Amino acid sequence: IWRESRAQMRRQAMCFRNELRPALQAEGIDLLTWDELSGLERQELRQFFSDRVFPVLTPLAVDPSHPFPYISGLSLNLAVVVRNPETGNEL
Repeated sequence: IWRESRAQMRRQAMCFRNELRPALQAEGIDLLTWDELSGLERQELRQFFSDRVFPVLTPLAVDPSHPFPYISGLSLNLAVVVRNPETGNEL
């Protein structure tokens, strides 16, 4: 699984770098890092997240005490591991 996943990630990165990003730039769409944004742009994005994104997030716990949740193939999902910044322990 790891070998195939790794190959897929490489293909995805190559497609993004060589095809998608140049096509976006040709249409006048630039992808910026947080540091490249002005203070006003950052504030607008924080407000957008608070108003439009955060309200529709549904946190799901995956640990030994919870069964693995149903994840619809028609939804956008993000998996994260939360760690204590002081100890490095997973929460």
